[in-house]
Amino acid sequence: MRHNHNARDALLFSLPFLIVYLAFLVLPIFYGIYLSFFDWNILSGKRFIGFLNYLDAFKDDKFLSSLLHTCEFVLISTPTIIVAGFLMALIVMSSSKLKRGAETVFFMPYILSITVVGTLWSWIFQGSFGILNQTLLALGLRTVGWLTDPKTAMWSIACATVWWTAGFNMILFTAGIKQIPDDVYEAAKLDGAGYFTTLAKITLPMLRNTSILVLILQVIASFKVFGQSYVMTGGGPYGSTRVLVQYIYETGFTYFRMGYASAMSILLFLIILFVSIFQFAAAKGEGK
Repeated sequence: MRHNHNARDALLFSLPFLIVYLAFLVLPIFYGIYLSFFDWNILSGKRFIGFLNYLDAFKDDKFLSSLLHTCEFVLISTPTIIVAGFLMALIVMSSSKLKRGAETVFFMPYILSITVVGTLWSWIFQGSFGILNQTLLALGLRTVGWLTDPKTAMWSIACATVWWTAGFNMILFTAGIKQIPDDVYEAAKLDGAGYFTTLAKITLPMLRNTSILVLILQVIASFKVFGQSYVMTGGGPYGSTRVLVQYIYETGFTYFRMGYASAMSILLFLIILFVSIFQFAAAKGEGK
C-alpha cells in the first residue's frame, strides 16, 4: 500500500514537468513530422503531398549547399573544440596556483548568449577597425577579410565557436579526470613514468568513455549550428556560411514553407541520429 502512495506522490510531483515536456517538446516533434507530408504556407490550407517535400530537398541546390557548409563546420570545429577542452582540463587539473582562476576564465564565455558572442567576434573580425586587422596593420601586414572572404569566413565562425564552447568540454574532461584513482598515478610515478608517458598510458585510455560522450555531444551541437553564422555573417559572403538550420529557419519563417521546412528538419534529425549511432557503434567496437 505504501508503494502505491509513493508512486502516486512521485507522479504528482513530476506531472507539471511532464505536461510542459509533452506540450513543448514531444508534441511539436510529432506535429513537425505530420507537417512534413503537407504543402502549407500558413495562409492557405494544408495540401497532402506525401514524401514530395523530402524528394524536393535532394533536388534543392540550397539545401545541399547548406548541408555541405554544415558538414564543413562540423569537420573544422569538432576536433578543435575537443582538443581545446582537453587542454583546458589539463591546465585546470594541474598543480599550478592559477588553476582556479583559469577554470573561471575558460568557462566564462560559455555563459554568454550567442548574440553577445557573435557581436563581440564580429567586432574583433571587422575589416576596417577590428582588433585583428588593426594588429596586422601595426605589424606592417595586409588586412584579411575575416568575415567577407569565403575562404576565411567559416574558419572565423569556427574560431568564435571554440572560444565560446570549449569551456563546456573542459568541465566534462575535468570530471572524467577526477574519476581516475590517485593510486594509479602514484604507482606510475613510482615506476618512473614521466608526465607525457602518464598522459598517454593512463589519462587518455581511462578517459575513453568521457571522450566518446564529448565527441557525440560536440558533433550534435556542431550540426545544429545557427546563431554564430546568422549573427556574424548572415550566411554570407555569397552563401558560403549559410548552414542547414539557417536555411530551415529562412524557409519556414521568411518564405512560410512550413511543410518543406519541417521535412528538412526531420532530415537533419535523421542525419544527426545516424552519425551519433555510427560514432557510438564504432567506439564500442574499438573497445572490444
